[in-house]
Amino acid sequence: MRHCNHPFIGSTAHMAVNELDLLVFQMAVESVRSLCLSFNDKAAEIAARSRGNLLFDVRIDDDAEVQRLAAIRYRGGQIGVLALDRQGLISRYCVVDGTFSRFIAPLENWTSMPVSMQAKIDVTHYAGLFLGALRNAGHMLGN
Repeated sequence: MRHCNHPFIGSTAHMAVNELDLLVFQMAVESVRSLCLSFNDKAAEIAARSRGNLLFDVRIDDDAEVQRLAAIRYRGGQIGVLALDRQGLISRYCVVDGTFSRFIAPLENWTSMPVSMQAKIDVTHYAGLFLGALRNAGHMLGN
């Protein structure tokens, strides 16, 4: 059997992987949303259930609707994003692609630092920029 490198077939397979990641992410969010866990624990549980890698969980300061954001990376390059609202509920979530990597990288880098270094660096500005970029792109407007 020959391996086919037809671009349409490859892009269709890639779309199927991305749609599957989105479906699994949504199912994981819905199954964890009502559990009595902290937001960080919920984000970690969603990542585990959906076979993703939790990139970060950060606070958002000075936003009227959102107090925390978390991101989960999937094998297809997709990123699942969760928002914790001011009432303490995961009220918004979306899946985005690599176009947001410039906003994600500083937050992911900060998370990989030792806690002693994290304490010296304020990333709430980066988190606010990421949330703003998501909203400008039509994400995080409500689920």
